[in-house]
Amino acid sequence: MRRFLLLVLAALACGNEPDPRLAFATSDDGGFERLGPPAPRSWRASFKERPQGFDAYVRSDPVRARPGEILALLPVGPFTEKQRAILDRTAEFAALWFDLPVRTLEAAELPEKGWHRERSWGRQYQTGWFLDRLLPDRRPKEAVCTFAVTMADLYPDDDWNYVFGEASLTDRVGVWSFARYFPAFWGRKEAEDSGVQALRRALQVVVHEMGHAFGIEHCLKYACTMNGSNSLEESDTQPLRLCPPCLRKLQWNRGFDVVERYERLAAFHRANGLLPEAEWVGKRLERIRTAK
Repeated sequence: MRRFLLLVLAALACGNEPDPRLAFATSDDGGFERLGPPAPRSWRASFKERPQGFDAYVRSDPVRARPGEILALLPVGPFTEKQRAILDRTAEFAALWFDLPVRTLEAAELPEKGWHRERSWGRQYQTGWFLDRLLPDRRPKEAVCTFAVTMADLYPDDDWNYVFGEASLTDRVGVWSFARYFPAFWGRKEAEDSGVQALRRALQVVVHEMGHAFGIEHCLKYACTMNGSNSLEESDTQPLRLCPPCLRKLQWNRGFDVVERYERLAAFHRANGLLPEAEWVGKRLERIRTAK
């Protein structure tokens, strides 16, 4: 708390006036759905977590980018042309979401021996290889966080069936998989909306795991990008937006203008066929701009 108070006092000493739009955007919950009791077998039903308040977030001394630092993405293993296009869009989106430059690094290969197991649907790779072996050696000096992205299916340990991704709150590394976001993984044919659906799923996991790397824990109050997920079905029900408390954490960390950020996200959504997301952001912007 002492660190937070010093920051507030420093702002007051410099004569900085609070931004009323920021205060409204990070407190007003109009248009946000409060979470009810957890459904059976959902993430909240399976894992008993404690809520992370704003003061607790600040006291945790989360990772913060210094001037000149970037986010780095490391592709691992093969990607088709369509899959690589989605990776490129996620890099663009992450740059907007976190207000940081994103650099895609030269691709790496999956391990040939060890760190995997065979399943009925194919080979799975253990997240520990990415987090503990690969990424520490491939992390650029100027990267505040480095993330591996792969089309290989992932698991954290033998007690788990699979995970979409995993990130360290302290080591500034993470990994996620796009494998389950495409119909081919499930033995299905491509549909007209398969590309947009895969993109939305990729964006969801990318900003969720990156959010963890910046110290934001699972949201337990609202339907939010930072909700935990036990399945693809559960993840698909979660919105691609931060609730006011989680937005407050990220804005404190990064210092962006909330209105400008929403405007950039709305433009991205429209350009990439994410029309429900674009419509929601437009309504949120109108609400913030007309608030008194």
